[in-house]
Amino acid sequence: MSLIDKYGIEKRISIVIPTLNEGPNIKNVFSNIPEFVDEILVVDGNSTDGTREEIKKYRKDAKIIIENRRGKGQALKTGFENVSGDIVVIMDADGSHDTREMPGLLEPVLDGYDVSHGSRLIPGGGSADFTPFRRFGNNIFVSLVNYMYGSQYSDLCYGYRAFKKEAIQKMKCTSKGFEIETEQSIRVIKAGLKVKEIPSFEAHRMNGNSNLNTFRDGWKILDVIVKEYIKD
Repeated sequence: MSLIDKYGIEKRISIVIPTLNEGPNIKNVFSNIPEFVDEILVVDGNSTDGTREEIKKYRKDAKIIIENRRGKGQALKTGFENVSGDIVVIMDADGSHDTREMPGLLEPVLDGYDVSHGSRLIPGGGSADFTPFRRFGNNIFVSLVNYMYGSQYSDLCYGYRAFKKEAIQKMKCTSKGFEIETEQSIRVIKAGLKVKEIPSFEAHRMNGNSNLNTFRDGWKILDVIVKEYIKD
């Protein structure tokens, strides 16, 4: 069941979900993926907790690729290289992204935008998982990117997004870790793509611990911001 864009053209919807030992969260995420999604592509970091088996319980149609190279950015790169849809959604497997928001996330892309970003920091958005320090860091990075690249982002480090397939090809992102969202955001602007932010609420991770390291990954985000600017 595909969706129709503003020109009346049917568009296949794919979703790319990186996983690494998310077994206890799989039921909540995969049993609630909307019926209009045509392809579910999971890039799994060789989980050892039964994640892949859990996925098949709830979505037998899911395609699973085992990726031994670590990092969220690498997982998304692998997913993008193997996905077949016209529009590609990316989301996390920890239960923090609400699948009920997906129609709203897709609406701008179906209406002519190249990219749609979920934002926790515009009216209607929010987060149950934003510590004061993480919020402060995000605000600093957003301000830097907006000043250096002429963008108007409110949120930079949030991974609930939708892309036209051709937009992904134009971005050509290479980041391997959690800095991938920042690189995407910058390269969207550098490629002259149309992007719109959509309100999104980030829930707490349902089970398990995040692989995000605030200080280590913060430095990587800053490194991407600077290096992308120097390239210009």
